[in-house]
Amino acid sequence: MTSTDIFAVIGDARRRRILELLATEERSVGALAIELGIAQPSVTQHLTALRDAGLVTSEKRATSPIYSLCIEPLGAVKDWVDGL
Repeated sequence: MTSTDIFAVIGDARRRRILELLATEERSVGALAIELGIAQPSVTQHLTALRDAGLVTSEKRATSPIYSLCIEPLGAVKDWVDGL
């Protein structure tokens, strides 16, 4: 796990929506931009924050990276909630 605060990262509604979308199917930046209705550079910024927190991974396919969810870091959030 990186030093990135996972709670700060998932505090953003668009980032949570990206996680929800990636939980059902891996996607490209372009596909996420269309589904979210925002510009590709904005999606890229959100994905960078998610990647820095270890929540997404990418794999280069053809000319585009394809993003997928990495759920393991969310265990820290679950553990925190369970402790309440």
